[in-house]
Amino acid sequence: MEIDVTDPTGLPEALQPLVAEGKLDLSKLMPAEDLTGLKTALQKERANVGEYAKLGKPGEIADRMAALESAAAKPGKAGEEAQAKLDAMKADYDAKLADRDGRLSKLMQSRATSDLKAELAKAGIIPEGIDMLASFAAQRIQFNDDGTPKVLTSDGKPMIGNGADHGATLTDLAKELAGSNPYLVKDGGVGGGGKPPGSNGGKPDQKTVTREAFEAMSQTERMSHSKSGGKVKG
Repeated sequence: MEIDVTDPTGLPEALQPLVAEGKLDLSKLMPAEDLTGLKTALQKERANVGEYAKLGKPGEIADRMAALESAAAKPGKAGEEAQAKLDAMKADYDAKLADRDGRLSKLMQSRATSDLKAELAKAGIIPEGIDMLASFAAQRIQFNDDGTPKVLTSDGKPMIGNGADHGATLTDLAKELAGSNPYLVKDGGVGGGGKPPGSNGGKPDQKTVTREAFEAMSQTERMSHSKSGGKVKG
């Protein structure tokens, strides 16, 4: 999928290398089925940038701002007026830039969260636990300059895994979360040592509960069940 771009300097730095011959090739950033939201965001941004078109090209705008800076340096009322105009222009531009970056960041975070949920499901996490773990792990997902997810450890360091440059992937993160939260992993039907779930030398296994029982627990009870090594059956 390609989008016409007349001036790539108005795009985030991560997207500028994807522009060739006046077109932004989004297929280089993510699969086509994931591009709808990004395309909408970029079209809105192009409309926002259009508000500045009457001021000229980026280089011309820079020249005008330089002229204002020069005028603002002069003493007297004229200098004060020039400085006020300059401050207003900078504040308006910075606000629009921050808004654009924020919307793109939310879009990338949303896609990464969706992908992580899919990986958690593959790792055997029960449906009731997928949203909870994905929300919990969201703070561990940052992004590289090209928009790809960068997974961190729980203490904020780059996580080692099977991705590019030995970085961790969302699949690696999902497997780690499944391993550290066994109570949210589906019980395969056989407990430890080959014993059926609920059996422990003739005594009920208090660490294995049904999914219905797990759903009825409060958040505190679920966490307590997890810390005790509990699992969920079914």
